[in-house]
Amino acid sequence: MHARLAPATSLSPADWPLCPMPDPDAARAYLGATQSGCPPASLPASAAIAGGSPLALGFAAGLALSGAAVVLIEDDTHDARRAQDMLTRAGALKGITITTDPTLANDAPLILAPPPQLASIARHAAPDALLITFCDGMATAATLPPDCVQIFTATPPPQLGVVEVLADPLCPSEALHRTQALLRALGGQPVPVPFFLGPRLIARLEDMAEALVFDGATPWEVDTAMTARGFALGPCAAQDQRGLDLTYARHRAEDRAGEPRNVPLIARMVPEGRLGRHGGVGWYRYPGGGGRVIDPLIEDLAREEAHFARHPLREIGPEEIIQRCLLALLDEAALLLHEGAAAATIDLICCHATGFPVDEGGPLFAAKRAGFAQVLRQFAALTPPMQPSGALLELATQAG
Repeated sequence: MHARLAPATSLSPADWPLCPMPDPDAARAYLGATQSGCPPASLPASAAIAGGSPLALGFAAGLALSGAAVVLIEDDTHDARRAQDMLTRAGALKGITITTDPTLANDAPLILAPPPQLASIARHAAPDALLITFCDGMATAATLPPDCVQIFTATPPPQLGVVEVLADPLCPSEALHRTQALLRALGGQPVPVPFFLGPRLIARLEDMAEALVFDGATPWEVDTAMTARGFALGPCAAQDQRGLDLTYARHRAEDRAGEPRNVPLIARMVPEGRLGRHGGVGWYRYPGGGGRVIDPLIEDLAREEAHFARHPLREIGPEEIIQRCLLALLDEAALLLHEGAAAATIDLICCHATGFPVDEGGPLFAAKRAGFAQVLRQFAALTPPMQPSGALLELATQAG
């Protein structure tokens, strides 16, 4: 059974100024201003999709359900068997052919693939095929064709929600419009972005959750506090859904870029086979591929790593968990705003990518209502304190 903490009902706007009395109507009107008016399109008769990620499998299932003949192309027979098992368990294999042969793309009018595989599959597509690549937000060494459209979403079909859409300046407008129409036809809400926002916000929340576990909390304490606060899913459970191997790859990329981390949990978990739900174990265990259950061994792993690092453990209550997670999201949102993204777009993406309560409009909207000066005092009031970024300090100064 999944243990739960008592909801953090003691919180009030005085305790935590980023949660003033919500105004759902104002929040939803503010977030709705970013919606695109692109009409939905008729779905293609066939499609070729590469990779066995949850996103690729979700799009394959969604397109097959609409009647498209889908070819799912995997790197090797092991990955092909794993994809077949996952789709079979989900009852979504009908209409999908799984292969390791990219030539079976067979003049497909639609290609969806991660950046490394896109070029090898696109050469077998129809001349006017729509090329869409799934992105995880990390920089890619792959060279993408200019007519390719990049997308990111935290929720694959059939729960497709907000989808970030990013196109090369040389990308034909027709390709961009076709992509947006396709996403709408699959139930998504395409949002054009100047650069990907969701991966940055997710990464900031994931890293804060990992730090809290390293400091002494458990994954289920972090998740219970955040769902009690109104998040759709706790950050550790959500990370398990996406796959801890994605976080591991991001951390390795950050190490190579000269941004070493001082929290070693993911660095140990993934090499030991804790890949998340698709591997059967991550922050939680998923016996038989079913729902998550608490895994006491993760507590032992975290305590052991803290001991090795001579890192002191402490009691962390739900109020502190909530404060640190929300402040981390607000700080990253301020950085994205400073780099040129629109506030309403950032908040919309944050709500859908991290589960921030939609009725509160996102971290920037909520902080503006609460007052930035009051929110900044929360950074210093924590023990140990959090240091706001220069972007957030500048935003607070501009807000008065």
